[in-house]
Order: sequence, then C-alpha cells, then structure tokens
Amino acid sequence: MELSEMFAEMPFNDHLGIELQEAADGYAVGHLELEEEHSSNPGKLIAHGGVTYSLADSVAGAAVVSANHEVTPTIDMRIDYLAPATGGTLEASAQVVHNGDNVATVEVDVTDDDGTEIAMARGTYKSDGGEGDSPWTDEGDA
Repeated sequence: MELSEMFAEMPFNDHLGIELQEAADGYAVGHLELEEEHSSNPGKLIAHGGVTYSLADSVAGAAVVSANHEVTPTIDMRIDYLAPATGGTLEASAQVVHNGDNVATVEVDVTDDDGTEIAMARGTYKSDGGEGDSPWTDEGDA
C-alpha cells in the first residue's frame, strides 16, 4: 500500500482532518484546516494543543515511513508551542535528521496561513520493526 493511501485511511487522521501533501526521502508535509471542533475555547477558535501535536506527530511519522518504507511507531515527541493557532490552515513540515538502525529522529515545524510559527517539535520513532508479530502490521492482526 502506498504511504499516501495508508495515511488517508488512518481513522484518526480522517477524524481530525489531517491530510498528507507530500512524503519522500525522509521529508513530509501535511496540513489541517482548523474547525470549531479543534478549539480549546468555547465561542472562539483557538486550536487545542493536542490538535497541533497530532498534526506534528502524524506528519513526522510519514517522513520516517517515507525513509524506511515500513511502519514506524512514535517513541517520544517534545513540542514547543510558540503562538496560538486561531484559524485557517495549519501546515506541518517534517524532516528526518537521523535515521539509525533502531531509532529515527525528526524535526517538525508547524505554521499557519500567515507563516507564523505555531509550534516546533522533535520526535523519535522506532525505525526497525523488530522481529515477529506487530500490532501495526498484518501479521499482528487477530
């Protein structure tokens, strides 16, 4: 299955509205159109931090998959929120900065329509699927 198809079929990405624009050679870009259900405040659109985090994590994961051509679960991600996202489209761009035998490291920038930096993140992902069954692959399905 192509990465773009896999990404589009992920229920969580579909639920939030995260779309992958490109992913190749350890680089990925995705976006999310902010809607009322993404807000942390009633009556005013200010994106919940979890929405921004989810966008960053999903796009970073796509960057690692594009480099390793296999599922790469998140180990850890640290995010710095730099400005509130108050509408329009959020875009995340992710670049694999280290792709080791077991762990990959990705840097992610999240910006809004005006180019304002909303967040910066750095995540680590399992770059080697290991041996045997896995919940993320067909072999792990019951």
